Amino acid sequence: MATPLSPAVSAAAAQAAAAEFAANGHVRVEPALPAAGADALHRWLDGEAPFSRVLNQGDKVWDLDPAQRAALDPQAQVALLDAVHGQARDGFQFLFDSLRVSDDAAARAARNWPVDQLVSAFNTPPWLDLFRALTGEPAITMVDGQATRYLPGHFLTGHDDNVAGKNRVAAYVLNLTPRWRVEWGGLLMFHDGAGDVHRALAPRHNALHLFSVPQAHSVSLVAPFAGAPRLAITGWLRR
Repeated sequence: MATPLSPAVSAAAAQAAAAEFAANGHVRVEPALPAAGADALHRWLDGEAPFSRVLNQGDKVWDLDPAQRAALDPQAQVALLDAVHGQARDGFQFLFDSLRVSDDAAARAARNWPVDQLVSAFNTPPWLDLFRALTGEPAITMVDGQATRYLPGHFLTGHDDNVAGKNRVAAYVLNLTPRWRVEWGGLLMFHDGAGDVHRALAPRHNALHLFSVPQAHSVSLVAPFAGAPRLAITGWLRR
């Protein structure tokens, strides 16, 4: 029986998407979920989800909850942002909000937030079979995930997701932002070997973006005049 977190991808759409993924290494599939499920996830992410601010300094990742951010005096906040921008100028840097999800099924069931429910659904046969069909990789055995929120000034510089030992086949981004203008930024951008962007995707609501790992990509800066947060659930399909 279909549920709000069941795949909403028809057999014909899945077949066409698999062909596109095989040819290009990335594909956008929509709708990913029944409308009621996508809308419920958006409402929770936009209202109740307890996001933390995440950023990196080299290989170290900082995870600041709202109380920790509030404890920073204005001078410290400016200094932190200056350091982030300085590293972003020539290196790998990210700044956005995240809500992490456990890889352990029992921990997800115990917390049982909507994002936990979705990642658990991704690890059931209907979704795993769909992911295997879309990517052409029968060895996919698990899906991890996190919720993300990009506010004005947030970004993710270029990288390829290839981390030793993670066994990542492909990355996914399930966008859950009902209204977005391309001028607001926050675009998922794919880079070519010459340093150009050969495809840029806006965060369309209830659209699932899959792309092979490794593949150079980034998320463009969200503009200061963006009219909504860029909300998504992201992660990797792993062997």
